Amino acid sequence: MNWIKEECIRYTVRGGQEWCIKFVRLRAGTFLFVELVERNPDSGKEVVRDLARLPLETYFVSEPYFGEFFAAFKNGKLIATSWGWDGWGDLLRKLRTRGFYISRSPYLSVAKILIPHVEKTVSAGLSEDGEVVDPLGALDKTDYGAEPLKAAYEWVMSAYTGENAEYAWYNVIAAVTHVVTSPLRSTHHLKVRFLDYVLYNVLPNGYGVIMHVLERLLWGGFVYDNVIYGEPLNMHLGSVRLAASLLDLNRLPLVLMGQTETTLKIYRYVLETAGGEIIALDRRGEKRIPNLRGLIIFADSPYDIPAQRRLVLPWDPSQTRHPQVKLPPVRPIYVFRR
Repeated sequence: MNWIKEECIRYTVRGGQEWCIKFVRLRAGTFLFVELVERNPDSGKEVVRDLARLPLETYFVSEPYFGEFFAAFKNGKLIATSWGWDGWGDLLRKLRTRGFYISRSPYLSVAKILIPHVEKTVSAGLSEDGEVVDPLGALDKTDYGAEPLKAAYEWVMSAYTGENAEYAWYNVIAAVTHVVTSPLRSTHHLKVRFLDYVLYNVLPNGYGVIMHVLERLLWGGFVYDNVIYGEPLNMHLGSVRLAASLLDLNRLPLVLMGQTETTLKIYRYVLETAGGEIIALDRRGEKRIPNLRGLIIFADSPYDIPAQRRLVLPWDPSQTRHPQVKLPPVRPIYVFRR
């Protein structure tokens, strides 16, 4: 639907009346066009200058989990965000790097007044009504019923004995629980903050339950960094920026596999904020973001991590055996209504 909104920036007086002769126009079409318009008060003729061509789906979003931010979508997929009302310039810079025409005109600052305001859940996870929120279009939303969990249980019991079997199944339940409780992970619309524990597995070689079960339960979540093996690909960003990239608009579980003391230090800001605390995104502490992700860690030793609440599971390497059944047909668990 095409629509137009305008904000006047210069008036003139004719015949005792004010006439707008210069204004910023936001016009919806194939793009969200931002235009600077100068209008002759006598002839009504307009001279139009193109300032920007934004994605048609550009909004100032009020979200129940992460608060307020600017967001731009393309074909329904989230492509850029910036935090708070003051993040308009940051959004424009991000869109410019993605190939959208964005001029350097100072009049673009006026355009943010005209951007549509919406109340919408954008962060990845479940909404309060149980719908899967998938802003990047990466998750499998098929309801596979209870069969995948049954198959996962059969595989776990075949692959592990003793307490290891209990620990493996506990990790499966924890991952599912982190998905199910994602609507409770908010610092904005709930009176009581949801707090949970970091699940810390001490297991030098525990790839089995990760690769064959957890990774499949969270399939499609690679786009959201649901499972990370060893050192993160973007570790060069530094702890603060890495934390921002992992926590930004994300309420899905985060599984850190094969971690060492060195790599856990890289995740320092993620671990310090486990359970919903707030971290600063820049050195001045002006921008803040909540950590609303449930954390599951597999490390080779019981390192001292900065998480305030953690549950340590000390696996026994001798209680692992080769599975006697085929790999389970584990499917994603994001939708489960039966």
